[in-house]
Amino acid sequence: MSLFRPLLYGFIILSMLLIGCNEAGTDVQQETARVRPIPENAQILFLSNQDTGSSRMEIYSMDAQGGNINRITTTDKQHYIFGIDSSRRYIVATRGSEAKKQLWLLDLNTGQETPVTRSEDNAEGRSFSPDGEWIVFWMVPAGEQYSDIYKVRRDRSELVNLTNTPQAHEFDPAWSNEGGQIAFTCNDGQPNRFILKVMDADGANVRTVYDPVDAVNTSRFPAGVYDPSWSPDDAYILVEKPVKFSGNGENGEAGVWHILKISTDGATIEDLTATGELANNALYLPSFSPDGQWIVLSSRHGPEDPSQVSLEIVKMREDGSQIQALTTSPYWEQLPVWIK
Repeated sequence: MSLFRPLLYGFIILSMLLIGCNEAGTDVQQETARVRPIPENAQILFLSNQDTGSSRMEIYSMDAQGGNINRITTTDKQHYIFGIDSSRRYIVATRGSEAKKQLWLLDLNTGQETPVTRSEDNAEGRSFSPDGEWIVFWMVPAGEQYSDIYKVRRDRSELVNLTNTPQAHEFDPAWSNEGGQIAFTCNDGQPNRFILKVMDADGANVRTVYDPVDAVNTSRFPAGVYDPSWSPDDAYILVEKPVKFSGNGENGEAGVWHILKISTDGATIEDLTATGELANNALYLPSFSPDGQWIVLSSRHGPEDPSQVSLEIVKMREDGSQIQALTTSPYWEQLPVWIK
């Protein structure tokens, strides 16, 4: 089984390359970079290519209304998903290329940047433990084919393999807010779709929360759910799910993706974007506000031609109502994270 790319931004980077932007992966060999502290009024972090002049994306901050935008990283690296710890001091950032990613720890107080994983491995992550001492991520070690979930201390000590499931891909881990659980997705090929699971923080007591039997395949992604994100009270988990792929090029050939809110016991499943103005868009990377009242996410929409799609950040109420666009620039902005 080949390695599936678990996030929709793989489609986005490819689209950028198709319209003549510089290839993001060429930046990974450079080591000089710079990071800035997050402004006190910042409430959301996100990625944008507004200043790079290429496909390469940097980290920015804004307030909850989309204003007071500030650039946080000024580097020569391509950024993918990332997360911030509760102290607002550390960012774990996934950098590299679609073929090979590496985790980096950014100290926003000192500006120091430290690789967390080895350059020869392929790793991706964005989630800290509530105390900020651990980072959870997926990794395909050099020479191996399948991904597992790992955790490592912020100082890079005590690397722990939490899953060791032969012939299965496990992706997209997210630490619960109370600290005792980790949500993730798993595809063992039987059936060939990504299932939402939860385990204890030590890797024990793995259980299925939601098996999306009605999800659809796209040209680049197996059916299933992706990118779990916990509500502040840990009662719900948000995911994205491909619900339509006609082959007619909707949203730059990404298809239609919806945001689901699932109770952690799997008893209730709500499609927050089944109707309304976002119902035909490709939606992904949802993140709850600290009070649980709002959800911020990425929205991709447009025609078959990837160069004509729009990529924006929107927010909506936790029930899917009151949709508001936070970015409307001609650039591409995505992968928002609410600072908690």
